[in-house]
Amino acid sequence: MTTAIRLQAIKANNMEDNIKGAVRRALKNISRQHNQNNPKQKTTFLAVEMTYESLCGTPQERIKQIREHLSGKAEQRKKEAEKKGVNYRGAEVRAAGKPMVLEGYAALYNEVTNLGSFEERIAPGAFAGRLEDDVRLLLNHEGAPLARTKNGTLKLEDDDKGLFYRAEIIDTQAGRDLYAMVQRGNITQSSFGFTIEEQEIDSDGVRVINKVGRLLDVSPVTYPAYEATEVHARKEGTTQELEDSAS
Repeated sequence: MTTAIRLQAIKANNMEDNIKGAVRRALKNISRQHNQNNPKQKTTFLAVEMTYESLCGTPQERIKQIREHLSGKAEQRKKEAEKKGVNYRGAEVRAAGKPMVLEGYAALYNEVTNLGSFEERIAPGAFAGRLEDDVRLLLNHEGAPLARTKNGTLKLEDDDKGLFYRAEIIDTQAGRDLYAMVQRGNITQSSFGFTIEEQEIDSDGVRVINKVGRLLDVSPVTYPAYEATEVHARKEGTTQELEDSAS
């Protein structure tokens, strides 16, 4: 190794260390400020750091997401969407090689889920007519699309089990981060954003969604409403799950 190459490697390592140090200082400041402003809803530096590691994007983008989460802005946006009739539910997802492919079930039929104040299930056929919607693949229902049905990078299929999706993830930092987290098993479940057109209450008191009005997005998620859902990384052109050693 030449002297010039050694110097470049040292500079790169120093820069990486500087970024890590700056991130840790920023996260400590965020947790300290949050606790000062919210003494009844305190967090810890460890919790903030773990949240940072689970997010996609550049350090600046991750820090922005944490600030929005702690400030309640992200939850407020979700509540505003729900007031307009948008619902979010969960299912399953897997990951692949180059190109990076995620696949899984965004929704499962006849899986009764407790949503707190009521129980709900999705009836087979609820997505009829919705596979042609302009649907985005997001992370946690937020951010820029990582795949989309309109350009053919996101494909949907309605089968006997539920709503299956297959997405070729864009090769950006956010896309690579998401793929790595699914491949590693940090994120294993999915969700979907939708509006309801037809519903009923069955004999067991369970709300049944018979027809989805609009299908807005499918999203790998940290915490799904439907625990049975999954997401997986897949090798392009096969159904073989990637081993960690293949990364």
